[in-house]
Amino acid sequence: MRTLARTLWIMVALVILLVTWGWLGLQVDSGSFTPVFTSAVPHKNPLSPNLPAPVLRFAQVLFSDGVPDVRSAMVLGQARLAPTGLPMPTRFRFYYDAARSAHYHDIQVTWFTLPFMRIHERNLDGHATLDMGIIGRVDDMPQTNRSAVQGYWGEVLAWVPSIALTDPRVRWEAIDATTARLYLPGLDDVEAFTVHFDADTGLMTEFETMRYQEEGNAERGRWINRVIEWGVVDGLRVPIRAQTQWNDDIPWANWRVEQVMLDVDVSARMNQFGGDVP
Repeated sequence: MRTLARTLWIMVALVILLVTWGWLGLQVDSGSFTPVFTSAVPHKNPLSPNLPAPVLRFAQVLFSDGVPDVRSAMVLGQARLAPTGLPMPTRFRFYYDAARSAHYHDIQVTWFTLPFMRIHERNLDGHATLDMGIIGRVDDMPQTNRSAVQGYWGEVLAWVPSIALTDPRVRWEAIDATTARLYLPGLDDVEAFTVHFDADTGLMTEFETMRYQEEGNAERGRWINRVIEWGVVDGLRVPIRAQTQWNDDIPWANWRVEQVMLDVDVSARMNQFGGDVP
């Protein structure tokens, strides 16, 4: 009887140790991807006076000497993703092709900085592929495609705003002195963004929309993105800390931007799905 009790206690202790060790590994920051460098300097164009008042003020704060004519970009950083409610350390590389309104997500979820889950997502010409390894893969499905278009515009609005301010395929409309609607190409009005700006600084504080959360769920959810802190990265004023939330759930993601590179060549990454393309 004593041997059985001792064995049970050992097993309980091992379970507690494993759970504690697993939890500790998720408390360690992911570490960063290798930085990317480019010598490209985008040409700057005069700011269009036709933007609605709150959007024009926002653009003037960011680009007082002209708006960069951005053809492509990369954004690198770290995050805490919590799709199941448990925040997990993550490093990310996001790629953008402005001409095609395309993006690629290369995401590594880590444990003691070691990747244990790799996520690849590509939106190319409105056709999305999402591969989350053993969790599953979605290829060119209607709701995921629409969601990916919103994802592209939400990310460039935050981190490469010159694209969202100059692309003729989008339409801005003022609601009041600090709020505007951003209508996206190929999507319904309900999928447009409601964008809020700070009354004092003119900077964007939040945007939200109705978005499909997963394929097969016909109900759109409220998708909210908040700017936690503005800062300067690589000479560009961007939200260096931001938060994404679905409905009234806990935040799905907390983002920390470390690098923003403009007009870097992203063709290799866009042309290859999967693998490790820097």
